[in-house]
Amino acid sequence: MQPEEPPVAAGIDTFTRSKRQHQAFAIARLVLVLLFMALWVVLLPLGYPMPTGFLLILAAEALVLAAYRWRLAYVRVERTLDRLHYLLLALELFFHTAIVYFLGGLSWLGAIAYIYSLMYATVFLSWRQAVAFTAAVGVAFLTIISLDAAALVPHQWYLPQGPDRFRDLEFVVPTAVAFVGVLATVTFWMVFIGAEVRRDRDEALRANAELIAVQGQLRALNEELERKVEERTEALLKRAETDQLTGLLNRGAITRRFREMLALAQRGGRPLAVVLADGDNFKACNDVGGHPHGDRILQFLARGLTEKSRETDYIGRMGGDEFLLLLPDTTALGAVKLCRRVAEYIEKKKDRAWDRLPVPALSFGIAVFPTCGSDADILIRSADQAMYQAKREGGNCWRFSGGVTEQEEPEVSGTTA
Repeated sequence: MQPEEPPVAAGIDTFTRSKRQHQAFAIARLVLVLLFMALWVVLLPLGYPMPTGFLLILAAEALVLAAYRWRLAYVRVERTLDRLHYLLLALELFFHTAIVYFLGGLSWLGAIAYIYSLMYATVFLSWRQAVAFTAAVGVAFLTIISLDAAALVPHQWYLPQGPDRFRDLEFVVPTAVAFVGVLATVTFWMVFIGAEVRRDRDEALRANAELIAVQGQLRALNEELERKVEERTEALLKRAETDQLTGLLNRGAITRRFREMLALAQRGGRPLAVVLADGDNFKACNDVGGHPHGDRILQFLARGLTEKSRETDYIGRMGGDEFLLLLPDTTALGAVKLCRRVAEYIEKKKDRAWDRLPVPALSFGIAVFPTCGSDADILIRSADQAMYQAKREGGNCWRFSGGVTEQEEPEVSGTTA
């Protein structure tokens, strides 16, 4: 059998719950029918066998309930579930009317069989459906006992009760009316209980859905708040470590990075180049162009250092026009290449859009771990001494710690450190 199209996503939960309820109903009814069939077998050797027709009706009802339970597995839409339920109600009405007939019509056992089946069947009905179903049951019951009382069908009886009794109107009419009244009372009571249970269930599910929605909103708000806190914390941390004029690391941040990188270099036995760069005669920028011009020059120098260094290098402003560059995995030769690229950048850019105002070059001092020392303060002091040596020799050049002169520097070329 081909499965039907599934319902829309919004109704999946309700449909699934309803389907499970019908499956539980079918299983409970099937178990009850099988127990009655077993009772027939128990009563047979005791000398009180129930009518054979009663057993056949029970067997037919068991097959129908088993088929109903099997068919529910392939139901995918609410409309098909309702149709199957209505079909089952009609068959149950037929089976239990036949059971009442085989148990003796107005006997107490037949009445109980009717009422017992309705207690199961009517739980799922609405008030309007319950009225129609009760009317159908009443008509079926009155029909069978009327035919029995008029001797139009053979009278069936189980246990001693006297066949002439079912032709006495004073017995048949009051009993039939009382039965219909009890039937209606039981039916509507079960409908009421079923409706109340479903209403409480729906309210609980709705409250749970609202709670889940609120929890989802709170979770989203918490995530948004955490994200904003992280962004704010990151922004504050970046601001605390950034020089506001140049965008480079400030003195405290570049010093911390230096100690971290030096520890890694010591652990891995790898070189680390330290370069101090300072503007040549930077005071003239402020004296001639004013402090705004001096600020623009500092930004220009910072941009040149950033563009000509690698992503793995760290650059910080130590103060004034002095910059510290940390070059991991870099030898003295690699540091020279970087200094040369920065010097060429300044030379190419210094005559553009400066309105003939002074643009200083940079003097560089280079120290390398472990050649020049293994302590951060010693390396910075060594690079600082080399940088001042470059200034004393006219500036716009680079010098190594340890007295190496430009004439002693090996010839280098290339654009990467």
